Amino acid sequence: MELKRSCREVTRLVLESEDRELTATERLALQMHWGICATCRKFRDQAQLMRDAMARWRRYRDDDSGPAA
Repeated sequence: MELKRSCREVTRLVLESEDRELTATERLALQMHWGICATCRKFRDQAQLMRDAMARWRRYRDDDSGPAA
């Protein structure tokens, strides 16, 4: 069980977590890495900001009924 991850691996896992559920080992490795790496914490936060913004945009797009007649 490899818990020590490089920044490149952490970035990959953050992005993969959008498409699949990470294993317990992967989640633990991320938590450990984020505990020591401010740059990867910032990337995680920025990725979450983008996910939230896209979700808001999709809701806005789907709720838009077009121009009033």
